[in-house]
Amino acid sequence: MGARYILALVLMVAVIVIWTILSPHIFKNSFGPQPNEPTTTETPIATSPSENPPDAETPSASDGTEASVDTDLWIPIQETPEDAKVNVRTDNYSIVFNEKLAIARKWQLNHFPDRSDVDKPPLNLIPENALSCLALRFANSQLELDALRATWKADKSEIDITSGQGTETLTFWTTIGEKLQVIKQFAFNPGTYFVDMTVTFQNVSDEPLLMGGNEPANGYQLQWGRGISADLLPHERRSGNRGRHGEEGAKAYIIGGKPKRELKPEQAMAPVLWAGMDSKYFSALMIPDQQLGATYKFIETPEANTDITVAAPTHTAALVLPNFVLAAQGKEMHTFRLYVGPKDDTILKGIEAPNASEDSILNLSKIIDFGFFGVIAWGMLWIFKGLHGVFGNYGISIILLTALVKVISYPFTRKAHKSMKEMQKLQPQLVELKEKYRDDPQKLNRATMRLYKEHGVNPLGGCIPWLPQIPIFWALFALLGSAVELRGAPFLFWIDDLSAPDTLVELPFTIPLIVTEIDAIRLLPIINGLTTWLQQKFVGNMTPTTDNMQAKLMQFMPLIFIFIFYNWASGFVLYWLCNNVFTIAQQYLQNRSADDEDQTASVDTKRRNNPKQK
Repeated sequence: MGARYILALVLMVAVIVIWTILSPHIFKNSFGPQPNEPTTTETPIATSPSENPPDAETPSASDGTEASVDTDLWIPIQETPEDAKVNVRTDNYSIVFNEKLAIARKWQLNHFPDRSDVDKPPLNLIPENALSCLALRFANSQLELDALRATWKADKSEIDITSGQGTETLTFWTTIGEKLQVIKQFAFNPGTYFVDMTVTFQNVSDEPLLMGGNEPANGYQLQWGRGISADLLPHERRSGNRGRHGEEGAKAYIIGGKPKRELKPEQAMAPVLWAGMDSKYFSALMIPDQQLGATYKFIETPEANTDITVAAPTHTAALVLPNFVLAAQGKEMHTFRLYVGPKDDTILKGIEAPNASEDSILNLSKIIDFGFFGVIAWGMLWIFKGLHGVFGNYGISIILLTALVKVISYPFTRKAHKSMKEMQKLQPQLVELKEKYRDDPQKLNRATMRLYKEHGVNPLGGCIPWLPQIPIFWALFALLGSAVELRGAPFLFWIDDLSAPDTLVELPFTIPLIVTEIDAIRLLPIINGLTTWLQQKFVGNMTPTTDNMQAKLMQFMPLIFIFIFYNWASGFVLYWLCNNVFTIAQQYLQNRSADDEDQTASVDTKRRNNPKQK
């Protein structure tokens, strides 16, 4: 569609590049490679005693109540390499618990390899320094102090239900102080990604025991953090820059909203349906029994590991359970469901809260966020899945979707083509006007617009075909950065992951550039650059330009596109490549049609001028 068509394309890419650079600072939502910088918040920092014990002479509990004990007593029992481990393995996941602390130290997803590792072991979602995954923290100062020094025991050292066995349970227990016995029991279900957890509190004394702090809403916390696996690509790990897709880290969900890192003050006491840690393609979510009335607390710990492999390394998500009183020899049980797995809509819709009624709504799929054009992205994902069910290949789905978009936009393209042909005819007159009014820009603009109006030409007609494609453009960009179905999805030959750049050969060195870093030979961006050059030669000559700067820019655009797309997801580059090819083919057909029309018009003119000619 001519130079204006190419300029429209350039502007779209420029917007994406600018969005990539600025959005982490403005919206905390970036799609391009950015340094893994810890985020900050204005919320008062809540510190976990087990990770950062207070240094004041009078230690404080999580609810602010004071305990008149020596500071040294608040130092928790430390994890050591010699600690006993409990290993759990199912078909979908493998878990390693620290028995002494009764926390999860490793949670691997067996069907999702770690793409940053050469050996591609199962992806582990728990970072090395995360010491609060399923940890209990008490608002009662004395209980918290005793809990820091308590050790746990487990009834098993290993569970393996990969051979079709039924549900297996694992039980941890400990005595906190002299009055409270706590039991954590996990139920592992084969063929699922969720784990059921029951926490039992038993008062073993002859006196009532307050399970909480001064405020009724603050009894104890069930925590998960700090951070979650960043799920890096090989080039991201080598370069130290990783792409961030969406707002990663701690999140919670209440009815009638979207998952948020921090709730508004008026929502602080609202019961949450779930809370946990979220990354590009995976989540670790804690789902309480709705009758417990659990609320949410976002905890940020600045003194955190800033390893590139950890996303949101300062974040911990906590479910806060209301305080309650245990009668003498009394017992109370609280149930939770844990979901640690992919952000797959089909799987998430099948998860229910513990003891849920038939009409209860969990909305776990809300954790999947495709951004501003989310509605279109969901529609595209539905089309992708349907086509994948037929062809078994998401790359073919992208090609067919691109073709569908070109068919839908064909009427706009044809109209734009006609407009650009009219513009081409007006070029001599436009040159004359520029020469005539070269010293008066305002008169030149008025005369130019008058000329367009007299001939019925829309100067923006070349951009019209792109208008319906912009939502598709952005939706696919978000889809490739958030849809776990496309993670690791192969296409053909060397393109083995549509959500990652294609790699033909890895280089033993890295070439740093302004817009990217080159550490491998990638054919798809190069082929895309060649089709951009061909499109420019085939389409761009429709409207000759007299702007030397514009002409120079057009010459370098194919090369610029190669570098811009070099480390982008191969699925997106495939979409752009197919769009170039279809545009060239569409332009060829339109040129032939226009030539036929011109020939017909020429014959009709001759016949009118010479009626005797047959």
